[in-house]
Amino acid sequence: MRLLASTVAVLAAGALTLAPQSPQAPPERYVVPGDRAFPTGVAHDPSSGHFYVGSAEDGTIQRGHLDEPRTEVWSPDGTDGRSFTSALALDGAGHLYVNGGPTSTLRVYDPDDATLLATLKGKPGGFVNDVAPVSGKVAYVTDSFKPVIYRVARSGDRWTMRPWLDVRAAGIDWVDGEHNLNGIISVGRHLLAVQSNTGQLWRIDPASREVVEVDLGDELLRNGDGLAWRDGRLYVAQGNLFDAAGAEARVAVVALDADLASGRVVDGLTPPEGLQHPSAIALTGGEEPRLLVVNSQFDRWSAGLPPRTLPFTIASLRLPEEGADD
Repeated sequence: MRLLASTVAVLAAGALTLAPQSPQAPPERYVVPGDRAFPTGVAHDPSSGHFYVGSAEDGTIQRGHLDEPRTEVWSPDGTDGRSFTSALALDGAGHLYVNGGPTSTLRVYDPDDATLLATLKGKPGGFVNDVAPVSGKVAYVTDSFKPVIYRVARSGDRWTMRPWLDVRAAGIDWVDGEHNLNGIISVGRHLLAVQSNTGQLWRIDPASREVVEVDLGDELLRNGDGLAWRDGRLYVAQGNLFDAAGAEARVAVVALDADLASGRVVDGLTPPEGLQHPSAIALTGGEEPRLLVVNSQFDRWSAGLPPRTLPFTIASLRLPEEGADD
């Protein structure tokens, strides 16, 4: 009897050992080390699970992984002359775009080995803010301080960035000295761009250069920053750069019609601890995609103030279930 009991115990232990383990859930947030990191843009690489995040303080680029709780320095501050980063993006060919904000530059990297492929210049005094890759050869870039959208083009190993759209001539009201056009994204055959200071959302046709304001009803996207898109929903980070009574930092979820000419805000996403001036956002892939939201605290940085809270983080938000907001 003792032998039988021992055998059963061993088999039971073996069964427990061989039982399939449930996959570990990804972290709810990622720590970006550094007392003055002031993280800005974020770009996610679905093929590797890595993501890249820049810094408004000194141009450092850090890299994280969806399964790891902390990022690590990938390209130190000052590398290739970087002193500030705004938005980051990866195109379909794997090029990493790093915008330089008030330095009015855009750098392109090979993320496999951090090789600099190109340094591109915008208008002097501009703020080269966000970038929307359309393919491995074309991207569009906003300048928040100059009324222009740039077009980036690659031909072989040669890269160019030239003014492409005169924003004022296209009918967009411009306020000098404020952050105007900010987040930009490619959706189908159009571009969508949000204007931070007014909250307007613009649909731009790259073929005709026609610009149309998207009808959002009574609710605008003031403080709009980074954009992400999935299944008819536009996700818009709304920070704290412009004061507005009762405004809460969040990621607005906008349901847009098929022609992208109209839509409505159907939800606002925040983690339990809230958001600290969310700037850039990026969607992960897989069966349960998440939204990476950079807690930049850029409002503190731009005012010359220390961070409101430490450590700096990137929130990882679950997407609302489809139809839950309809």
